[in-house]
Amino acid sequence: MLTILFWNLNGRHLHPLVAQLAQKEAIDILVLAECKVAYPDLLNALNAGNFRKYVMPFSPTRRLQILTSLPFKSLRPIHDAGSISVRRIVPPLGDELLLVAVHLPSKTFQDSPEQTFGLVRLAGIIEEAEEKVQHNRTLVIGDLNLNPFERGVVSADGLHGVMTRHIALGGSRVVDGVRRKFLYNPMWSRFGDNSIGPPGTYYYRGTTQTVYFWNIFDQVLLRPDLLPFFRDEDLKIITKIEDVSLLSSSGLPDKSAGSDHLPILIRLSLNR
Repeated sequence: MLTILFWNLNGRHLHPLVAQLAQKEAIDILVLAECKVAYPDLLNALNAGNFRKYVMPFSPTRRLQILTSLPFKSLRPIHDAGSISVRRIVPPLGDELLLVAVHLPSKTFQDSPEQTFGLVRLAGIIEEAEEKVQHNRTLVIGDLNLNPFERGVVSADGLHGVMTRHIALGGSRVVDGVRRKFLYNPMWSRFGDNSIGPPGTYYYRGTTQTVYFWNIFDQVLLRPDLLPFFRDEDLKIITKIEDVSLLSSSGLPDKSAGSDHLPILIRLSLNR
């Protein structure tokens, strides 16, 4: 079993909570965004008196921090470009995979067309990396600053993220004469009152005409080749760490206790 966690910390010094969560959930790969904790402090918190030991392989970008309890050489750099980090994950047991960690620019700094162009660029980076490693066992995780239904995420030139396994298992479709591969986006099922857990990962109450209130900016998407190793119940939006609730009494992300984003966790049975 391989367990991966992503959390946008909103610049807060939440390393004690990160450490508790990493040990409790036996996290193999930890991806952090907006982490302003000094590396030594982060590693000291993660490794203080714990059996599971973490290391932080070198990364040229500070926008994302990737730590692991796997052997140091299990994470092999493929691509780094500010908001995108791609790693070839070679675990001691089981199939390798391609990890694409992202923290894309927010709607505060980019309008919708710019965000869409960013996802088109990301899709190209993913396909280049897949060509390099010669497989399609790809997992995308991070803060897209877009919802699963927005253009850059669903469009064929973008991530081509679809909402059902059945569609994803079709593998691809031809658009304008070009075959475009699918990604499966299980985050669609995490919206609203009938979701498993909270109605989203990020809450925003604005004054414009169109406001979604709950958003799912923090997402996991998988290529169809990884679906045999993934069960939908092995994707979680975390709302509590030990005795600390990450939600306020009104059920919204509690920025005084945690972050304005909720962490997301996925497990893959790659050792089958």
